[in-house]
Amino acid sequence: MAAYALFAGGLATLYVVVQQDGRHAVEDAPRALLSAGATTATSTDPGAGRPGGFDLDNYLGTFWVTYDAAGRPTAGNGYLGGSLAQVPRGVLQTAQATGEDAVTWQPQQGLRFAIVAQPLGDGSIVAGQSLRPTEERASRTLFIIAGALVAGLFVVGAAVAADALVARRRPFSGA
Repeated sequence: MAAYALFAGGLATLYVVVQQDGRHAVEDAPRALLSAGATTATSTDPGAGRPGGFDLDNYLGTFWVTYDAAGRPTAGNGYLGGSLAQVPRGVLQTAQATGEDAVTWQPQQGLRFAIVAQPLGDGSIVAGQSLRPTEERASRTLFIIAGALVAGLFVVGAAVAADALVARRRPFSGA
């Protein structure tokens, strides 16, 4: 039983590590996009901050949105409900105060994004990416680990049963 508990604890630890690694890896692309978005947003070209928009209801790639000092979206390519995505004001305030804020943002049920906000002049710029692929990978990993736990339980059970059968057939020597 102790071996199974150690086995289960090891698998649980593996799951947490893989899940967190995947979650934090999603922030890499938004950080890379921040520099591209900041460059485009501060360009003097009037069309530079308005590339083709993405409906975040179905989009799994990276997006970016700039915000003015009042927290209003001014440019970008991430849209929700036909308008530029509006992240919580606290994210923008934290980015202005600390230089960056990286959070999980859920604008509505079923939509979750890893977003990174950084100051941009008097305003802020936010880049993000859907967490759906990462969460699906984490669910698949959990399913595999659950299967491994069940298989481990059968292996330990078979070992205990075999030991009990062998012990029953062996006479006690008492020596």
